[in-house]
Amino acid sequence: MSLLNKNSLAETVDNLNEAFFYGNKISKAKANELINWIRTRFGTEYSYNGSFGITNRDLNSKIYTFTGERLSSLASMRHIMAEETSRVLIQLSKIAKRKIPELEKSNKNLLEGIKKAESEGKHIGTYCCGPCTVGLWRHMSVGGFGSYSKNLPKGLEVLKSFRDGKGKWGRFPFYYTLLALSEINHRATKREIEYAKPLIERLLYRMNKNGRYSKRRYDLLQRFFKN
Repeated sequence: MSLLNKNSLAETVDNLNEAFFYGNKISKAKANELINWIRTRFGTEYSYNGSFGITNRDLNSKIYTFTGERLSSLASMRHIMAEETSRVLIQLSKIAKRKIPELEKSNKNLLEGIKKAESEGKHIGTYCCGPCTVGLWRHMSVGGFGSYSKNLPKGLEVLKSFRDGKGKWGRFPFYYTLLALSEINHRATKREIEYAKPLIERLLYRMNKNGRYSKRRYDLLQRFFKN
C-alpha cells in the first residue's frame, strides 16, 4: 500500500496511522518523502490556527478518525487533522532523524489556542470537545508540545467525570478514546481501561471483523487482553 496520497492529507495520515498501529516498517527514504510533502500543507487555506491543512478533496469528502468515527464538524475535523498530522510527523522525524521547522511552528500556533482555552476555563490538558481532546492527547502522547505534554495525566483525569456507567465516557468517542488509552502508560489510563473492560469483552465476542474500521476496532480491543 502506498502511504502518500498527494490529493489527501487525511488519507496520508490515516495510512501512516495504520502503519504505526500495526508496526509496519517505514524506511528513512520513505519517511523523508512523506515529511517533505506534509510540510507543503503547513499554513494552507484550510489549516487550523496556522497548522497543517486538509486538501480540497478532503474538504469535500467524509473524514473519519482512525477508529471510524465520522468527523462531521468542520472545525473539529480541521483541528483533529492538525493534531494527527503533528503526531505522525513526530514519528516520521524519529525515523528520518531530522527536525521539521513547520512542525515546531504549527505546535506553537496550536498551543497558543490551547492555552487560550485554558484561560477561559477549560480543564488543563483538554480542548473544546471530546473528539478534539482525544486528538490532543494522542499528539501529546508522542511528545507533542514539548514540556506541555507533562499535563497529559491532568487531562486524562476528566474521563472519570464523564463515565456513563456502561463502559463509555459520554461525549468522548468510545473507540478513538480507547485508541489513545492503549498508547499511554499511566495509572489514569489503566483505571479507565479497567472501567471499560467489561464492555470491551462483550464487544469482542459479537463484533463483525469485516471492513476497514471494524477490523481496526477488533484488533484494538484485542490489545487490552494480551497482557
